[in-house]
Order: sequence, then structure tokens, then C-alpha cells
Amino acid sequence: MGKSSIIRRYLEDTFQESYTATIGVGMNVASFELPEGKVVLSVVDLGGQQSFSALRNRFYQGAHYVIVVYDTTDRETFDAIPKWVESLNQSVCTLGDSIVGALVANKIDIEAERVVTKQEGTQLAGVLSLDYFETSAKTGENISEVFIHAASTSQIKTRSD
Repeated sequence: MGKSSIIRRYLEDTFQESYTATIGVGMNVASFELPEGKVVLSVVDLGGQQSFSALRNRFYQGAHYVIVVYDTTDRETFDAIPKWVESLNQSVCTLGDSIVGALVANKIDIEAERVVTKQEGTQLAGVLSLDYFETSAKTGENISEVFIHAASTSQIKTRSD
């Protein structure tokens, strides 16, 4: 999917061709100076394997913004998004609220291998009430925009809590 690659691209401005699955949890911090003040994001990269579901639920609680990523060249990652969002809603939300976050389509740099269209992505994001971004961890396209938007939205939500 590219969760770790997206985080690495944003924080370190690097990209690795080789793939290593996240085992457990990776944690990072990103700071932003916005006109409204400083925002510090705790960026948590959660392993997707079923064996980590209890661990994931602990990290979901208290989240102000989530970024759910799928691979535009892998239909299964896209088809799994509703299940992930349902799990997030059950863990994070109270009394009819829904999560605040973004659906991120990654790997737009390999258009020839794309199997999930932009229209499908925007439609699903709309159904799930998520913002939508298309990115490439490899080229860096739209990566900063995702994190800046997360910081801006998180700050608004935190101030209104």
C-alpha cells in the first residue's frame, strides 16, 4: 500500500524501492507552524496484519485525524477500506460521530498498472465522509499536502473539543 513509504517520504524525503511490512507499530512526530499556532502530529504507522488488531485498537483511541491508504495498483487494498474505516469508527468514535480523516490513493506514478480509478476513490471517500488525496511516495507528489491538511484539520478539531 505504501503507508510507511508515505511517512518516510514526508519526514525524510526519501524513498526505498524494497518493501518491508510494518511489524507492530512505527511512531514518528511531525511539527507544523500554522497561522493559528504550532501543531505537533503523532504519526503512527500500524501494521495491517490481523495479529496486531488489539494493538491497533489501542492506538486508534484518541486519534483526531486518520489517514487510510490504498494502492491504486492493488484492488484488494481498496476493497478493504470500508472494513478498516468501520473498525476505526468503532474504536475512535462516540454516539454517531464518524472519523475525521483522509482516504489516500498511493502509487499514482505507475498509471499503466492502475486498477482503481480516481472516480472510484473520490466516490468511496465521499461515502465514508473522508477527504481524498492521490499521492506518489516514489515521486513525492501530494505527500506534503496530506500532512499539512491533517495538521490543519487536527488543530481545528482539537480547538473545538
